[in-house]
Amino acid sequence: MRKLAFVPALMAGTILLAGCAGEPASETASTAHAPETATADGGEARGEHSADDGHDHATEHYDGPNVTWDAAAEAKVKETAAKAMRLFGRPGVEEKKWFSELAPLLAPEYAEDAKYIDPARVPITTITDGPSISREAENPMTVTASFYTNDGPWDMMLHRTGQDAPWLVTSISSKASQ
Repeated sequence: MRKLAFVPALMAGTILLAGCAGEPASETASTAHAPETATADGGEARGEHSADDGHDHATEHYDGPNVTWDAAAEAKVKETAAKAMRLFGRPGVEEKKWFSELAPLLAPEYAEDAKYIDPARVPITTITDGPSISREAENPMTVTASFYTNDGPWDMMLHRTGQDAPWLVTSISSKASQ
């Protein structure tokens, strides 16, 4: 009987001692924080790069999928945007042909909407300038391509899901309708 009373006491003692031991060395090493230093503007530096740190920032890298923005990405999105706008602005083309030639450049969601566009009602016949590309600095996956046409300025949104994924059109609209 005395042996059975001893087992719970031994287990309680083991648990208490384990709690006093602290964190294992492997956990403390993985949760250690980098030292922080104050900067002149009151912020805190964490080893970040600045424009004058001697590094080449021509290619930007981001968290998430390995996607970068560089000259090749810009050239590819301009090529896709120009082709899509040329195919979009053809009011004299039969509807099925118009859509079948444009569809491979469209994101699936926009392709569903574009099925119902009557090309005869698209007022663009000539692109006079563009595309000019703009994007948010931290987003190498979505851009706006701006064009000037015989009908005034138009915008096209394009998106890609990865570095080697194709740029796909997610919207085309006249700036007058925005």
